[in-house]
Order: sequence, then C-alpha cells, then structure tokens
Amino acid sequence: MRFKFILITVFMMILGNNLSANDKKNIAVFYKDKPPSQKVLKRTNQLLNQFSDSYFINYYSIEDKKNFDVITKLGLPSTHFPFAIVIDGKYTAKIDGKVVSFVHFPLFMKGIGRHEGNWSISDLEKVLNDNFLLSNKNSLPNLEKETSTGECEK
Repeated sequence: MRFKFILITVFMMILGNNLSANDKKNIAVFYKDKPPSQKVLKRTNQLLNQFSDSYFINYYSIEDKKNFDVITKLGLPSTHFPFAIVIDGKYTAKIDGKVVSFVHFPLFMKGIGRHEGNWSISDLEKVLNDNFLLSNKNSLPNLEKETSTGECEK
C-alpha cells in the first residue's frame, strides 16, 4: 500500500511538472546586429532573464532571410524595423489607458531617428506579469515622418 502511494505521488509530481512546462508562453525577440538594436537587446534581456521560468524565449535576427516567414506571419513590418518583442503572437497591449506596441525602439532610445516606438521596459514588465494587458488585435505604431536616418541605420 505504501509503495502504491509513493508511486502515485511520483507520477503526480511528474505530471505536474509536465503541465507547468506546457503552460509556458512563447516570447519571440526580433533584433538586428546593429549597435542600437544590440543596446535594446541587452537592456531587454536583463528583464527577460527574470521571466525565463515562465516563458520560452526565442531570438530571431531580422536580417536573416530565413526568418522572413515568421516576421510576415506575425504581422510585423514588411519593411525595415529594428526591434520587436512578440508574446504568444501578440505585440500590442493597453497599459494604463495607453496602447503600446512592442515594435521599434523603446522610449529610452528617444532621439534615435525614425523608428522610435511607444513602449518602455516598464511596459514590457507589466505585460510579462499580466498577459491580460495584451490586445487580441495587433497594431503597429504610427511613425513620424523621417527627417533623418538617425542612428538606427548605423
């Protein structure tokens, strides 16, 4: 009888671990090998590393042609974009009444050039803690007209 109890307990622990692993959501991080994108990747990874137990994190180089289908499938820009984070297929959220899209550069890169996004690392942290903030419909941020190439092309 005791052996049966131990066997059932071990089975439930294994099943529980498998279920929790299956509950993990996916994060896709899109980046370029250019210095501004790498700066954002480094800062973003500082946060993402804190969530590695809750998410599977995959990295995709925007410049690698083999990732074009993934980019297209997710509805990311078909033209140039320097950085994006997609959480289970979603990159738009409503946080404190403001719609943010985790596409282009975050706010700490203000002044970088045309590809300034409307999100912050703090916004990303809120969404990683509460996925209900994610919108069912993705929308790309409106970019200001390009006045210069800025740093994002370097």
